[in-house]
Amino acid sequence: MKADTGSAYPSAPAGPGLNAAVERYYDTTLDLYEDLWGEHVHHGFWDAGERPGSDDERHAATDRLVRELVAYARIPAGSRVLDVGCGIGGPALYLAGPHGCTVEGVTLSAAQAARANEKAAAAGLGERAHFHQRDALANGFPDASFDALWAVESLMHIADRTAFFAEAMRLLRPGGVLAIATWSVRDGELSPQEHRVVDQILRHQVMPSFSSLEEHERLAAAAGFTEVSSVDWSANVANSWEPTFAQVKELDNGRAMMRDLARDRGVDVLGFFYAGPLMLKGFSTGAMTYGAVRAVKPPADAATDSPVEPAGS
Repeated sequence: MKADTGSAYPSAPAGPGLNAAVERYYDTTLDLYEDLWGEHVHHGFWDAGERPGSDDERHAATDRLVRELVAYARIPAGSRVLDVGCGIGGPALYLAGPHGCTVEGVTLSAAQAARANEKAAAAGLGERAHFHQRDALANGFPDASFDALWAVESLMHIADRTAFFAEAMRLLRPGGVLAIATWSVRDGELSPQEHRVVDQILRHQVMPSFSSLEEHERLAAAAGFTEVSSVDWSANVANSWEPTFAQVKELDNGRAMMRDLARDRGVDVLGFFYAGPLMLKGFSTGAMTYGAVRAVKPPADAATDSPVEPAGS
């Protein structure tokens, strides 16, 4: 098997153009996602064999994914957390509310940051959750600022994942936890048909590449993290893209509506509508996967534990 499947499937623009494209996509789709998906702009989590049901059940599934990641990564209550790719703040407000954390969120989208701050204030959490328009790799926070670094479905938008893991190492305090939930791709070779589906997903969702869960583990270990592990949640989240979950409304004049949106907001907005069928196909073939990654910054540098020679000896 190949160790790095992600680099084989680049698609979205690289370099400075990528951040601008991601910002534009989420600025133009913010209201669509919030209207149709609610508080959380990410997958839902079900037990094996469960199916999406009512809106309440659908929203419970997205809430559950957050709780599953908290449990898997073992995020301590009351932690100071950096939320990378915070979106409109759904997971951060859970961390700041029931889990008692203090959260700083960063996103490339000014519209998302503004909406997340509005939601924090409305929830009475404005003192514990703050959201900023910043590049995750140039975020301005000092070294060792956080007990946990949290990234839910945002790492796919970062082209330089080696730099991401290095930055996570810099930002975490000794013993700090890295918690990732991410779209991923099956480790190893894909068929030409699977490759085409993956490439279309990348293009429509403004992502530069996918990495396998195994590659995420390798990158974390190479950056110096310990206790590195991953879990495959593909079977638990795949229902997120069924029409009964995604709730992309069947309008009488759907095609005209899409044309109007494209004219008013730009063609990038159409990626929102293409995502469902493509992701369903990707999960059904096994080309697309989804999972969580956990890693820990070593409690102390090995040199710290070594005896210090007296000066002048």
